[in-house]
Amino acid sequence: MTRSNWYSVPIILLAGLISACGSPQSALGQPSPYLIEPTFQEFYDFLGGEARLGVALSAGVLEGVVQRQFLEKAVMVYNPQLPPSEQYGLAPVGQQLGQWDEPLTSNEMAGVLFVEGYIVYEGFVPLYEVMGGQRYVGKPLTGVRFVVEQNRVEQYFENLGFFVNLDNQEAGVQLMEYGRIACAETCGASGNPAAIIQIELPYGEPFVSTVSHLGDAFVGARVAGPYQKADGTLEVIYENVVLYANADQSERAALRPILALLGIAPDPLVVRLDNPNVMFYGVDGEFGYNVPLVFSDFIAQHGGFEVFGQPISEVKMQSDGTSSQCFANACLRYLGDGAVRPVPMGLEYKARFYDQPAAQVQSQDADVRIQVWEEHSQISSTESQVIYASLHAGTQLLPNLQPYLEITLPGGGNSLYQFPPTDAGGQTQLRVPPVLGQNGTLVPYKVCLEGFGVGRVCTSESYMIWGNP
Repeated sequence: MTRSNWYSVPIILLAGLISACGSPQSALGQPSPYLIEPTFQEFYDFLGGEARLGVALSAGVLEGVVQRQFLEKAVMVYNPQLPPSEQYGLAPVGQQLGQWDEPLTSNEMAGVLFVEGYIVYEGFVPLYEVMGGQRYVGKPLTGVRFVVEQNRVEQYFENLGFFVNLDNQEAGVQLMEYGRIACAETCGASGNPAAIIQIELPYGEPFVSTVSHLGDAFVGARVAGPYQKADGTLEVIYENVVLYANADQSERAALRPILALLGIAPDPLVVRLDNPNVMFYGVDGEFGYNVPLVFSDFIAQHGGFEVFGQPISEVKMQSDGTSSQCFANACLRYLGDGAVRPVPMGLEYKARFYDQPAAQVQSQDADVRIQVWEEHSQISSTESQVIYASLHAGTQLLPNLQPYLEITLPGGGNSLYQFPPTDAGGQTQLRVPPVLGQNGTLVPYKVCLEGFGVGRVCTSESYMIWGNP
């Protein structure tokens, strides 16, 4: 979605846009099915909430790191890559409406509010200042106008439009429906209206039927979404899992492979256990993972391995006496007495990718450097390796960045892994599965960082396979 096609609806169509967004309208006395996203709640309340900005016309829309939400009177924007004082704002819908007056060269009137060549109408000044003035309302685009047909006074600003009906002055100053104009062009775009606006909250298709099939006890409570990601897919985060769907194929949703996205690498493969209480899931010939029947039964009851993905670990004992095992899309915990519960990996995914603003390098011109090293310079083909990385720009340590690891395999091809975010000291580490190869084989790898205003930065190293029988 580009700004060039957001707001091309002429202002004369405003009255015809009451039903264009395809959702229940507050003007008809019906509640909106959309909730204010937690990211925007405080900002929304600061600007006056529903009484001033109207209800939400869409769920949150995620485009890369920038999040937006359409309201009746405005479009809220959150950009975590900006300085903290500038991260929240309103989209400049007014700039696309074709409303513009020649600015004054000077102001010789005393006692008026004069902003960048325009006089703010005195009746609008209190609301203009309460809503943050030029910071959030934006600079004026026109002077004050009297519209004879509607018997009203109005003035257009970059982010909001003000008007007062002279036939009903007790209603006070009101805001034009900038958000509904933008929503009609974007939410209701003929190419794919379901991408944003036709997913009902708290549940909508295809997510509601998928959750019904998998079971509420398995997916857990919904904690974020639906929202649209930069790749066009729709995503909903639940307590235990993450579901996504293609906007143009919305008849089904699938589980996101969140374990890999969280940087949790598979454990080394093992051989079959001679135990009647476990089943063996083969991955590579006689190697794979042993899955307790209590877990495999739970999996069978909730969609099978097609839903959970293949195992990525053996059963592990926890400090509280329970045991757990992870699969590509979810983790399970055995509590004893036949009780199995999903591990809330969806909450971890939300904390990592939804709640936290993307880290940024303070200076885009900074010389970002990556130092890498491995736990063992020589390692056998049966042992897993740990790769370490340290990121810094000059003397600045770079926390909360996620580089990726690319290993060149001896037999050809590459394996890609995502590191967990760097800590406060700019360091991160990742355990990777064993690499099969002959003694003396070099295993080249590189650690790269992309985006964050620094382009692509990589550092290469290698280790040797040694110690095979």
